[in-house]
Amino acid sequence: MVTAPTAAPTLAVSRPMIDRYLVLTGAILVQLILGTIYGYSVFWQPLEENLWPALMTKAQIEQMDALPADVLIIEDEAQRQSIRASRLGLLKYAFAICLLSFATAMVFAGRLQDIKGPRFTAALGGVLLGLGFLIAGQMNHKITFYVCHALLMGSAVVVVLLLFDALFKGVSRDQYPVLRYVPHGIVTVAIVVGMTLGNTYVSDTVEDRVFLLWTTVGLLAGVGVGYAYVCPIAALVKWFPQHKGLVSGIAVAGFGMGAYVFSNKNVFGAVGFIERYGITSFFTVHALIATVVVLIGAMLLRNPPGTAAPARTAVADTSWQELLRMPMFYVVWSMFFSGALAGLMVISILKPFAGDQLVSAAMAQTPALADSIRAELVLKGATAVGVLALFNAAGRVAWGLLSDRIGRTPAMTAMFAFQGITLLLLITLHSEWQLAVGAACVGFNFGGNFALFPSLTADLFGARNFGANYGWVFTSYGVAGVIGVTVGNTALEATGSYFAAFAIAAALCFVSAVLALLLSRRASAARAA
Repeated sequence: MVTAPTAAPTLAVSRPMIDRYLVLTGAILVQLILGTIYGYSVFWQPLEENLWPALMTKAQIEQMDALPADVLIIEDEAQRQSIRASRLGLLKYAFAICLLSFATAMVFAGRLQDIKGPRFTAALGGVLLGLGFLIAGQMNHKITFYVCHALLMGSAVVVVLLLFDALFKGVSRDQYPVLRYVPHGIVTVAIVVGMTLGNTYVSDTVEDRVFLLWTTVGLLAGVGVGYAYVCPIAALVKWFPQHKGLVSGIAVAGFGMGAYVFSNKNVFGAVGFIERYGITSFFTVHALIATVVVLIGAMLLRNPPGTAAPARTAVADTSWQELLRMPMFYVVWSMFFSGALAGLMVISILKPFAGDQLVSAAMAQTPALADSIRAELVLKGATAVGVLALFNAAGRVAWGLLSDRIGRTPAMTAMFAFQGITLLLLITLHSEWQLAVGAACVGFNFGGNFALFPSLTADLFGARNFGANYGWVFTSYGVAGVIGVTVGNTALEATGSYFAAFAIAAALCFVSAVLALLLSRRASAARAA
């Protein structure tokens, strides 16, 4: 009897193992870049300085020998704060639009990913993300702006055509002849809209540039993130079927770490680069880096050979049509909304909020605070952004591991209660270390949402249609982004403080803690029966 060699089986086993760890590496690369959207708050101050004239009080002007160019003279510090709040409020809507388009795109991206695979869909997302920042970086160059406007319209047409193909794939054109002409209609409408808008917002006014930011780093970048975000998770759960929670946690932790790397103060981070080279140069460089890194990560993503649809489980598998008719879906949606609103509202305002808290504490000791000291304190607010991002990543893994031990809903109860208490204490923090601790707690709890809600969605509605179902649950994230930014801006403009906004978010977290507790009791009763 001849003994078969042992080397061949070893090679056969090692190759799939290498492949799946390459997929894991690609997933982390993609998520690291996508997570940079959580560092958007570092843009607001340099964008304000780039778009609007500087604010100087009459007292400051009287002490100067000559009036500087491009200055708006104001009465006092209170008027300065009011005008700045209005300006920053307009800019923050770019973040809200980014989150809303991110969440909306996920509903369609899951479908496209099923048809085209994770590699194509993630690469498309990376190109759209990079294109958004590239166009924003050209806002000071009018000729280039026209070219970028054409690219924006072209990318929008490609996205709409891909969505049309995904939604109507397999539908007979003979039975519905009108479908043959829809793509031509889409292109025609895009040409008309492009020509109409081309000379409308290609100008030097502040309003047009703000609209450009909403469209590029808001809408276009958000769609890109939405298309790329779902791909690493979908691929990983197929390569690691026995460790879905762990690998998903690692991947989305990469999303959280992206903002930490992004907000670094040295020249390789956004804060240091912007301080040295300017905001528009940063947008251009970030566009190139983001596109290249996401494309490299996307090339490493693929489904395992012979991937089949998930088998039915003991949990009744719910279609997305059935999901939207279930009261339980709206309970879960509301809970995710509360957790997302709390975190996203803080993320959108954290750098200016932390800077203002440090400035107010310093002015309590020295009322006549020099502008150089004020600027230094405002810059220190970026520390809190980095800390929040770091603990956001840690929370995604930690809450996921805790939920494996004590259950999803008990972990949610603790997470929401902890977040509510943290929000109520934020307004009382005035030192750099206190703000860092507060940001760490907010980020840690916020990250838990992305570990707990995917698992809860699968637990309640089954795994077979998880992609579509979680896409619908995730729409709460986009709505929370818009409402969170609006509540924060309104509270600041109306009261001069963020306390009312923090209190509203805290109340929603406490309500969600109660809902999670009720879900836990319902699950316990179901198991007992």
